[in-house]
Amino acid sequence: MLRFAVLGHPVAHSLSPAMHRYALESQGLKGSYEAWDTPLEALPERLLAVRRGFRGVNLTIPLKEAALALVDWVSPEAKAIGAVNTVLHVEGKLLGFNTDAPGFLAALEAGGIPLEGPALVLGAGGAGRAVAWALRKAGLEVWVWNRTPGRAEALAAEFGLKAVPLSWARRARLLVNATRVGLEDPEATPLPQEFFPEEGAAVDLVYRPLWTRFLKEAKARGLRVQTGLPMLAWQGALAFRIWTGLLPDPRGMEEAALRALGEPCA
Repeated sequence: MLRFAVLGHPVAHSLSPAMHRYALESQGLKGSYEAWDTPLEALPERLLAVRRGFRGVNLTIPLKEAALALVDWVSPEAKAIGAVNTVLHVEGKLLGFNTDAPGFLAALEAGGIPLEGPALVLGAGGAGRAVAWALRKAGLEVWVWNRTPGRAEALAAEFGLKAVPLSWARRARLLVNATRVGLEDPEATPLPQEFFPEEGAAVDLVYRPLWTRFLKEAKARGLRVQTGLPMLAWQGALAFRIWTGLLPDPRGMEEAALRALGEPCA
């Protein structure tokens, strides 16, 4: 039987188990997908357990960057991004990949969100790095902001981007919240309301709650919006393909996540 898991801290809110159980069933595979709460200091021990009996795992906050030094091989894309979100176990070796970047672009395309810049990425952690890298590779001008300016400046220098103040959001065509803001406190937002542009699109990678204050205010300003579920589903589907060679339906995975949230499927 195939064993998979998502590692992170916190991880109780994760919808990945619901999505991947759907993926296993839809592909006719027998297996399990667990959620393991894994603080940063516990990651080395957890990866030892993966070597002993798992086909693969997903990694989420705060483990994506630390995993680079703990796996045996890293894909060129994950190495360039500086973050691993998918680990494949093959004959005692752990192989690191990043499906956040292609998953983000696929979700935008599936949702009809135009790839128009400049794009402002809020956050310079593992998810922010993947999104910024993907948008830059797609040819957009990319700006990055982080509450710790030094992190934004370091990322901008590494990827050839521009670290900017929040007020530059008014001039962006695409806004992406890649911070945790809104996860713990649904009334919190990374972007003051007066900084939203008059047109464009906004995407929030936070998916619990599904409709964050950031997205609600963006929608109220007339921007096109996308919740965090399409990217979650697409990166999950691509991870599943790495583990099994089979690509489940990302829309079906998204609907499984919606059901887990108690939200109606479109």
